[in-house]
Amino acid sequence: MNRLFFVLFLFTFVSPVFAAPKVTELPDLPLESLYFGGENPILTPSEQKALKIAQDWQARSATQLTPVPGPDGSIKFLHGAVQPSIVCAVMQVTDIELEPGEQINNINIGDSARWLVEPAITGAGVAEVQHIVVKPMDVGLETSLMVTTNRRTYHFRLKSHRTQYMPRVSFIYPDAVQARFLALRERKAEEKEKLTIPETQEYLGNLDFAYRLSGDAPWKPVRVYNDGVKTIIQMPPKMKQTEAPSLLVLNGDEEVMVNYRLQGDRFIVDQIFDKAMLIAGVGSKQTKVTITRGM
Repeated sequence: MNRLFFVLFLFTFVSPVFAAPKVTELPDLPLESLYFGGENPILTPSEQKALKIAQDWQARSATQLTPVPGPDGSIKFLHGAVQPSIVCAVMQVTDIELEPGEQINNINIGDSARWLVEPAITGAGVAEVQHIVVKPMDVGLETSLMVTTNRRTYHFRLKSHRTQYMPRVSFIYPDAVQARFLALRERKAEEKEKLTIPETQEYLGNLDFAYRLSGDAPWKPVRVYNDGVKTIIQMPPKMKQTEAPSLLVLNGDEEVMVNYRLQGDRFIVDQIFDKAMLIAGVGSKQTKVTITRGM
């Protein structure tokens, strides 16, 4: 009987001491207010105008940037047009692939506590490709990411979803395309310079050297060619010590004497002929060289 009385006593008077503590509920405030304190600063008109420009740019990023599919299954954005918005998911990995040969200098993310951003590399040497691996730690997160490389700067907007995400992201580079065109143009200019006759600035690609020479003379031409408009007969240095030959163009059985201009060691004929003769001297001392177009 005494034991029963003691148990009832403990239950009635002592048990309230071990009751669960009262939980104080937090006010329903935005998540940012739980991390940061203080009030927003008062912005000047100039600062407000600058913010409006940034907000308009971000708004255009969400509505005017149209990604296209890549051949490898990646989502391709046009670099530099606007700020790409990358959708990530918890328990998933988003791979942002840079241009081959591009080297990451620095990675800066607005929320480093709830986002995991790591570099990765595939390939080696000139074929090396650097990647940015992005993983959110929760759902409904949003932050900004800036990546600087040895070639350019990237600005991203990151959003985390429960299930939806972009597995692979890559870029189309207008500046790289322009650089390739410039390099191609410079290479063509170098090749053209190598194939240009320095004395006359004639491009060999525009010249036709398909001529045969028959006969013998001290002044026998070194070469004959045309540029599509006129025929050029290059003479040897010995011609300065001999009589200059006459030029006869053969039209069937008819021989027509043709005038030419002398420029240095070259005869310039203002027409293209199929067959002609260079003749110097008379009688038994006459020398002749026949020029035939076509090899």
